[in-house]
Amino acid sequence: MAPPNEEFASEDRQDKPWRKKDPDPEKEKKKTVSASKKFAMMARALLGQPHWSERFLNLLDRDIPKIAIHPFQADELPISLEEAQMYVNGFTQALVREADGRYGVVARQELGAVVKDINEMGMRSESENPLGDLIARARSDLLAVGHLTLKGDKILLAYKLVETETGRIVSSSQQAFARKNDDVRQTHGGLSVVGAAQKAAGALLRDVNFVHKIMVQGIRYQTSGIHTGFGRYFTGALVDSLRQQAASGPRNINSLEISDFVIEEEQFRGLQLSANSVERATLSQHGQGSFILKGTYWPFEEYVEMRLSLENEKGAAHVWRGRIVKSEIPPELDLLPPPSPIAQEETNPLGPIDLYLSSNKGNDPSYKVGQKMVLSVRTTVDAYIGCYYLQADGMIFRIFPNRFMKSGFLNGGFTQNIPSASMPFAFEFTPPSGVEAVKCFATDRDVAKDLTTALGQAAFKPLSVANERQLTKVYRSLPNVLLSEASLIISVE
Repeated sequence: MAPPNEEFASEDRQDKPWRKKDPDPEKEKKKTVSASKKFAMMARALLGQPHWSERFLNLLDRDIPKIAIHPFQADELPISLEEAQMYVNGFTQALVREADGRYGVVARQELGAVVKDINEMGMRSESENPLGDLIARARSDLLAVGHLTLKGDKILLAYKLVETETGRIVSSSQQAFARKNDDVRQTHGGLSVVGAAQKAAGALLRDVNFVHKIMVQGIRYQTSGIHTGFGRYFTGALVDSLRQQAASGPRNINSLEISDFVIEEEQFRGLQLSANSVERATLSQHGQGSFILKGTYWPFEEYVEMRLSLENEKGAAHVWRGRIVKSEIPPELDLLPPPSPIAQEETNPLGPIDLYLSSNKGNDPSYKVGQKMVLSVRTTVDAYIGCYYLQADGMIFRIFPNRFMKSGFLNGGFTQNIPSASMPFAFEFTPPSGVEAVKCFATDRDVAKDLTTALGQAAFKPLSVANERQLTKVYRSLPNVLLSEASLIISVE
């Protein structure tokens, strides 16, 4: 059949407006440049109207400030590092154009060398404040901290600009990008839950030379720190497979001990924490052959990717990755976590003061009802600390300082336990279950009087702020202060 006459077809569409119109070439052109425009919008938002501190305004008068862009790490991403780098490159180019000589952007090659140097020296794995390490080594005045997530076929890219001297977040921006068809990963095979557990157990045990104890921290949803029903289900299947492999595998490790990772209160309070995490200090106590088992899972359209690691006291890890077909997962298991009191992108340590926050179950703790929690807080320099507990029901209250420790001053290098042995109370979990959090702030001066109006309630009394964002806003609005933040997501089952 001959094609319809174009003039006739156009008239037909005018008579029948519900018919699909021909594509507008100008609109199609706009679509092709929309990604670059979004990068430009992000750069303008970050540099257009930031809320500079007085300290930074003084810097602007005498020098050209430098911006470093914090690099993504492969294990923090739902997509490949190569694909993520395309978005980083697009953002970087837009930032350079928007800076227009007013700011200097640390070259990717220079920053890459710094990050490589940090990794080789072990600073990144040892430090409580890896962002602080990057700031110090890159000698930047501003740090652009990015967060990349995947929602359907969209990439959500967010950046916030941080003053490296004060720790103040001065601006932020977010945009959504459609992924190219070539970048969308397709499913190539997959396992059942039990099959994945068996394969992972065999591979992990095969990779280690000597093992006598495995302490299980669990499997969390992406980098959120949240333990879910599915994570616990797979952890149980993995532990069963490890026991079977140890007993009947070719190495016949009959003496293998597997337990949950938890430190008794007395032992935890006695740990001499240095730059090592609680996990490393505990592994050192148990000696060679001790490992911590932990991991994350990343849901995609047709499968769930598992990322597991078996780590020793030196931080060396044996890693296994595999895919579970979604249709093989029991439908009653939730893959998505319950809401968290703190947004995922706000949980990373941030600021110029090295601030360390952990618990007697590590940095991503999961507690059962009836178990007790002990927190530890430490800074490397003298600072004033304020810590707050965020319950699953939305209530927020201060836990430090309190009537047992009235001053928030903390000597550099000293670890403050909450509760300490002299504090006659305990954090014992009761129903209901859910996701809760602790957030601590470190400042270089005593800000108690500054906080009286907004946060004047006594310790363990509910505050008037509605959520973590309002609490954090109060601290970030304090004048003439250096500020660092650290958070701990707590899963209660």
